[in-house]
Amino acid sequence: MLGNLKDLYQLQSQAREIQKKLEQETVEAESNGVKIIMNGNQKVLSVSLNSELSKEEQQEHLVQAFNDAVKKVQQLMTSSLVSS
Repeated sequence: MLGNLKDLYQLQSQAREIQKKLEQETVEAESNGVKIIMNGNQKVLSVSLNSELSKEEQQEHLVQAFNDAVKKVQQLMTSSLVSS
């Protein structure tokens, strides 16, 4: 029982370390001039729009850029888990 608690504590500690590491990483995704920068904990840090696009086009490309950024973060998370 005590061994299981120790293992759980070690896992929690590793998870915190990975989260801290991911917080320092950033990914960037762009779709037709609409750009999102997100950290490895999926927090949006920056959004840049393309003023040459209509509102509808900006919305469409924002969704695409956001989804691409999330995919990149998920890949970053996976690689962080594998390497730790």
